[in-house]
Amino acid sequence: MWKYFKVVIKVIFPLIWAYFTCLLPYSINPTKRILELRFHKVQKIILKILKAFNVELHAEDLDEFYKNRNDNENYLFVCNHISDMDPLIFIALAKRPITFVAKIESKKFPLIGRAVKILEGEFMDRDDLKQSLKVMSRVQEKLAEDRKLDVMIFPEGTRNKGDVFKTLDYKHGTFRPAYKINRNVIAFAIGGDNKILSVKDNSKKYDVYIKQVALYSSLDYQNKKTTDIAIDCQNKTNVALIEIKDKLMS
Repeated sequence: MWKYFKVVIKVIFPLIWAYFTCLLPYSINPTKRILELRFHKVQKIILKILKAFNVELHAEDLDEFYKNRNDNENYLFVCNHISDMDPLIFIALAKRPITFVAKIESKKFPLIGRAVKILEGEFMDRDDLKQSLKVMSRVQEKLAEDRKLDVMIFPEGTRNKGDVFKTLDYKHGTFRPAYKINRNVIAFAIGGDNKILSVKDNSKKYDVYIKQVALYSSLDYQNKKTTDIAIDCQNKTNVALIEIKDKLMS
């Protein structure tokens, strides 16, 4: 609890200002402003929050990806899901606009919900198959229509509240929007951010590691089904999580 008190002291006034000047108005009518402007506004807010929590990000693989990527192509990002901080961290590290598929419950969250709305993300009701299929169809449309926007989905379908160094089963439908239109899929593993929001954890610093585990191109689709890709991605992510665990424990 003391941790939250210190964070609030550091960011309360900037957050209040940002909420009423950016998060609230931008989320009500996002398309009134260009996507790049909205993205950088949200990113600036998130960076302040991470700094207040004293989060240190180790993401050499992600930096390398952005350095070498083709800016005229967009990607479907996938990653294991261990914390509500996961999407915020990828926004903080992104070098260009990225949006998300989030659980419908987060739509009411003052920060995450507003951020997803501002970035024209999607909210999925995991208990409503028809709605979920419509969401995935819209993800496919976003990937097809806007080459300057990346989309991120967490293939476990829910946050892992158990062993954070071993993924839940990856849903093969996650990969279908990219599969259908021959978009590349870039897969990452993340570890360390599950303790940031914990009231019981009062660490002075939080190390978060992000590791690239796979890149699936249209050439891979020719020889694999989405079920094959999901299994392969999950296995590679679990291997990467063992490496991340070793770094966090050292």
